[in-house]
Amino acid sequence: MHQSPRNPGLQQAVRGAILLLASFNLATITPAQADGINAQATAYHIAAGTLESALGDFAAAAGISITVPPALVAGKQSQGLSGSYSVQQGFDRLLSGSGLQATEASKGVYVLQKAKSLGADKSSEAALPEVSVTGRSERSAVTEGSGSYTTKAVSIGKTEQTLREIPQSVSVMTRQQMNDQNFTTVAEALNQMTGVRSYGYERGESFMIRGYTANTQFNGVPQQDSSRHYDLALYDRVEVLRGPSGLLTGSGEPGGTINYVLKRPQDVLSMSAVAGWGSWNQKRGELDVGGPLNEDGSLRGRTVMVYQDQDKFYDVGGNRDQLLYGVLEYDITPQTTVGLWASYSDRQYKTFWGLPVYSDGSLPSSRSSFVGINKNAEDEDQNLALDFKHKFDSGWVAKGVYSYKNNEYSGYGVYATTPINTLTGLSNVNVGFIDTESTWRSLDFNLSGPVELFGRTHTLTVGYNKAEFDYLGGSRYSSATNRDPLNQHNWDGVLNSNILRKSQTYTEQSGFYASARIKLLEPLSVILGGRWTDYSNKSRTGWPTKTAWQHSDANTDGEFTPYAGVVWDINQQITWYASYADTFVPQTQRNAGDRVLDPRVGWQIETGLKGEFLDGRVNASAALFRIRDKNRALVDTSIAGCTTSTGECYRQAGVVQSEGVEFEVAGQVSRNLDLSAGYTYNHAEYLSDGTVSSGTRFAANQIPRHMFKFWSQYRFDGSTFGGLLQGLSAGAGVQAQSDMYTDTTRQGSYAIASAKLGYKINQQWDASLTINNLFDRKYLQYPGSTMFFNIYGAPRNALLMVRWNY
Repeated sequence: MHQSPRNPGLQQAVRGAILLLASFNLATITPAQADGINAQATAYHIAAGTLESALGDFAAAAGISITVPPALVAGKQSQGLSGSYSVQQGFDRLLSGSGLQATEASKGVYVLQKAKSLGADKSSEAALPEVSVTGRSERSAVTEGSGSYTTKAVSIGKTEQTLREIPQSVSVMTRQQMNDQNFTTVAEALNQMTGVRSYGYERGESFMIRGYTANTQFNGVPQQDSSRHYDLALYDRVEVLRGPSGLLTGSGEPGGTINYVLKRPQDVLSMSAVAGWGSWNQKRGELDVGGPLNEDGSLRGRTVMVYQDQDKFYDVGGNRDQLLYGVLEYDITPQTTVGLWASYSDRQYKTFWGLPVYSDGSLPSSRSSFVGINKNAEDEDQNLALDFKHKFDSGWVAKGVYSYKNNEYSGYGVYATTPINTLTGLSNVNVGFIDTESTWRSLDFNLSGPVELFGRTHTLTVGYNKAEFDYLGGSRYSSATNRDPLNQHNWDGVLNSNILRKSQTYTEQSGFYASARIKLLEPLSVILGGRWTDYSNKSRTGWPTKTAWQHSDANTDGEFTPYAGVVWDINQQITWYASYADTFVPQTQRNAGDRVLDPRVGWQIETGLKGEFLDGRVNASAALFRIRDKNRALVDTSIAGCTTSTGECYRQAGVVQSEGVEFEVAGQVSRNLDLSAGYTYNHAEYLSDGTVSSGTRFAANQIPRHMFKFWSQYRFDGSTFGGLLQGLSAGAGVQAQSDMYTDTTRQGSYAIASAKLGYKINQQWDASLTINNLFDRKYLQYPGSTMFFNIYGAPRNALLMVRWNY
């Protein structure tokens, strides 16, 4: 049974805030009254040609996105554009006489549609006045409404930058691709992204990049040890930076960083609803409502609600999710915006830690095999966050955010402690009850803006962030002998929920960071940066009585991690880049003198090419990288009778190297065809280690050497088969990888195919059916040990989604 909340006042406050936001949003939302015209202007030179190309060139130059239905622009030409215009004026001039108009759906996102009143070109449109340059349209990283598998910019750094401006590999999972593939979980989306693979238990997965666990950000703010994942319906996009991000996150694994970007209110009324039905009795519902809440649109709100209930392909398993998210934005002045968001989620499910092996080394052959208990675990999350943004007349921007997250978990687990006897089907087991509470507090403040020097404009960013993680948890395990773990799921006679003691750990990380983008020449920029990080960790027995804190020797003050990069725009389409970054990761193991080892340290070097093609509709990249990770803890075999507080002695002598290549392409490769494809080769090995030979594969159970991800979707229009298939869409994809293994279990290379068939009924309604594991490939998602963590991938399954949009 789930224990009573430890912070009932906080929980009530969070729920109250969400319900208030939701009721305010739903009760007062009205269509926007503002015309959405961007008053700023800049100079454009758009060549004459097809209207589709002209609109694409203009959007790329303005730093915004526009959704262009192919049927509206088919056969239409444009005279181009030359002069200084605002964004709306530029669109009006390009579309003059076409019977079309561009409407701003959200900040920086436009939609092409038929004009409300068709007719001859008006003289006022033909003679739009030219105005002097007063500014530049703000670059937007929002993907919602863009209809694209790629984006003009990302926000994983502290400013919104194009992919070509960042001297590291970056990928984006856009809202459009999430919808097209009917993804509902974070793991589904990230497993489709180049160079990323999930590892761990459902909804609590870690994500491996270049051989290491990825670091986590929410809306660009680092978060310590966050492994609870929200429903994908909350996110506008998921951004992945491969390689170290110590400049912004401080200590952390060197493989990469994932930035989860939440949906924000739009400037126009928007409503959507989703109903889904799928395999294993899956039932899903979503409601998303948002828009202006007052006449001038200065106050905006949004609410997202999700409910999902599903059984599992294995025995006894089940999962039920409930989620409520609300957000408000208010423009205090035209230059200053504040935002408040809150969320509450509750998940109830049957815990499954994987399968043990038989005494002959084989695994249970049925994918429906389950080891666990027929009681629901419960996972509750409450979140609150406040942010602001102010734009100065000088072009500088100040941003700040504070977030609070609390998670309460109580659940059960069962695992075998001996292999299952092949003759009797019996083994020994441990049955446990776990109860934890985790709290995260994060803040970030930064300033960025242009600096005029030596006749060129450079960019400077300075900031400070802090992340805290407070954990209180305990467990109680009871053992049983000669049991049938594959068939016994009622463990009431063994389970003991009386936890006697809980431990508490508190980790804090903070630091100042600075980076400068120095433009040496018009096509050549150098990026220099660094971060000074303070790190501390302490632990104690925190319940039922509190003991004195024990401070870790791994605490660090002023650890400096430098960063350097160079970006050279070879031409308008291709950029070459190179970068170097330092890393450090605190450790907890102790040496023979009972002192905590020095942090792991290392570096990455990376170089590659990035390209932007077909008027910015397609992004492509190729990268080479090498990561060196030193000071890894090794058991000190030279010490006999170790007398440390942990009973084990270590030395800092291990060195691991991870190197490889990556290729990626994503976007609209033709008028009706969207795709994303990525290949990764990752060779990770021990260079020195006291227990394995030099050259031994590193983390072979978590990272395959080869990974290939592919998805494509074709939308039929009136030009195909005489319009017979108009409204239909068809998609296909594959995820393939090489082998993974542990000392006891091996999974060979495999490929999983998926397919989709969709139909757009009208402008508001569409339906789609996705089939995953199309050929019902049997494979281990996670190879494990003798006792647990051998988990089969899901068999063939289907999901039908019906969407309504306003």
